Amino acid sequence: MEEIKTQQEELYQQWEENSKYEYFVRDGILNYEVWKNTTPKTMFLLKETADDFVQIADNDIDIRNGNGSHFWWNICYWKYVVLNKYLKKDLSFIPTHELPEAQNDYILNDIAYVNVKKQCDNKTKTNDGEILEYANRDKQLLETQIELINPDIVFCNPVTFKAYSIIFGNQLIKLNDVCYKHNNRLILNFRHPSYFQIAGGRQTHFIDLSKAIDDSVLRQFSW
Repeated sequence: MEEIKTQQEELYQQWEENSKYEYFVRDGILNYEVWKNTTPKTMFLLKETADDFVQIADNDIDIRNGNGSHFWWNICYWKYVVLNKYLKKDLSFIPTHELPEAQNDYILNDIAYVNVKKQCDNKTKTNDGEILEYANRDKQLLETQIELINPDIVFCNPVTFKAYSIIFGNQLIKLNDVCYKHNNRLILNFRHPSYFQIAGGRQTHFIDLSKAIDDSVLRQFSW
């Protein structure tokens, strides 16, 4: 893991020098030691950061913080679905206080978190086309970063799913409307973790994701 951390730092430096972004977002693996022992390894590919949240890599997250009351909680619930599907455990919606992160002092530290747009300019909303422009502009660097992280599972929203396809050149095989395969990696074209305007809220996300990741999908992978 120390080698990956060093390579990531070198990539940051190269990226900053090449891009000249005023406020560069250092994202990636939240905790290298925890990541090393985590299976399956889950990465969230997001559009951009906000509120000067630029030092993301190598930083554990307190899931009670942040602007959206749903963002980190949805990430934890979606990761919970993935883990229990992988372990072939019975799965049902649970209260927030039963999530593993709540048992760990509300700390999230076993994921990778990557933004397509590495320039933090604190826009309230960025046009989706602009995000895809960043995917095109930085696709070689983004590909290098994702391959360094080497996740088993990548959560995307509809925009970052398009960005992932740009970065890796449309190499994805469709398994169902949500799940895609890229080599030995499960790519999920799901929703943005901030999304809450849906009937049933967080539980609806949970149910929909659980249905999408069925046994026939998981049999496609050898983690």
